[in-house]
Amino acid sequence: MSKQKQYHKKPGIKDVVKVTSALIQELQIAQERINELYGAIDMYIEFKGDGDAFKAFLDTKLKESKSDKENNEQTDGQNSKSDSKNEGVRAEGIRP
Repeated sequence: MSKQKQYHKKPGIKDVVKVTSALIQELQIAQERINELYGAIDMYIEFKGDGDAFKAFLDTKLKESKSDKENNEQTDGQNSKSDSKNEGVRAEGIRP
């Protein structure tokens, strides 16, 4: 018994559109759920009555994370700013 070759057809434009629209719909549902969670967190903070204390806590954590990031960049010797000197360096064989 001979084996038949199976040819894999490339997806057509209709298939690509169908999958893309399904992904977009799922993304929109996820965004709605995230917005609902933000609303629930806001209501909880208002319910507890410590909105100002929470904002101060977030500010301190943000400052700590920025300073930690700067310290890590200094120790690693890397610069993540866009005006670095290595910005124009290209790999060999790659056309601009």
